Amino acid sequence: DAPRDVAGTYGEIRGAVDAPDSGIYFHNGLDIAGSYGERAHFVRNEKVLRPIAAANFGTLREYLRMPTLGYVHIRLGRDQNDKPFGDLRFLFDMNGEEVFDVRVPRGSVFNAGDVVGTLNAMNHVHLVVGRRGSEFNGLAALDLPGVSDRIAPTVTGAWLADSEGKRIGKDSVSAGARLRLVVEAFDRMDGNPERRRLGIHRVGFSIVGKGIEPPGAPVEWSISFDRLPGDASVPMIYGAGSVSGPSGGTVFRYIATNRLNGGTASEEWLGMAALTEGEFTIRVFVADYFGNIGFKDVMLMVDRRQ
Repeated sequence: DAPRDVAGTYGEIRGAVDAPDSGIYFHNGLDIAGSYGERAHFVRNEKVLRPIAAANFGTLREYLRMPTLGYVHIRLGRDQNDKPFGDLRFLFDMNGEEVFDVRVPRGSVFNAGDVVGTLNAMNHVHLVVGRRGSEFNGLAALDLPGVSDRIAPTVTGAWLADSEGKRIGKDSVSAGARLRLVVEAFDRMDGNPERRRLGIHRVGFSIVGKGIEPPGAPVEWSISFDRLPGDASVPMIYGAGSVSGPSGGTVFRYIATNRLNGGTASEEWLGMAALTEGEFTIRVFVADYFGNIGFKDVMLMVDRRQ
């Protein structure tokens, strides 16, 4: 009954690419912002089917996993002071007045609108859509009231890089070079604060000759966050300098020449062999889930004498 800030979208990075030991991973849900201690409600009628549906009690990642939806960052069945609501579907282990664990029995039925718990210090619900290991974009699965996006993604930079990730300057490059195209961009949705930086849904590019106006859309989208690969593929999709998390700055740098489609990631390079000698314009496109598109041009000089 009130507007909500979408604070994180499907496919974003969590962690930092430049710190491989930080446990970087793909964000597999939709973050809906709220206030500390605010009650969160089920959004679909579902029955608990997992023998152990609740986990991580008392941590910031406490959650309840239903057959099709998961609710994360919740104090399950209790208020911000850890006092149980009295809902008998939540079975608490207690030492006097102190709660030290919770179980939600298999077969328990919850209806849309029932209270699942209260927000912990993460101040949002991480809503997971889909079975474990087969999650997909919550914006595609749920008819969320009042959700709209008329804001085109912002492209803050685009450049060519060599096989080691080093930026290429304005000098011409050999037709045999192995080049990557990197784009730094972010999105916002209607209702987001100015500081919000959301991930991109699709990335693509087109190449045209000098003096020819690039087409209005790329020939092919190279990256599409319709499904996610394993977290080991994060550095294949996100370039050096990418970082995002609950605190600090947010930077999304996508390696546009690599591919992600249907949950499969692969490394590819700019198609230099098909380019004749001369100057070319590479227009890189980024799109959000609602089809708004941003773009930026990168110039490329090909020298076949090198």
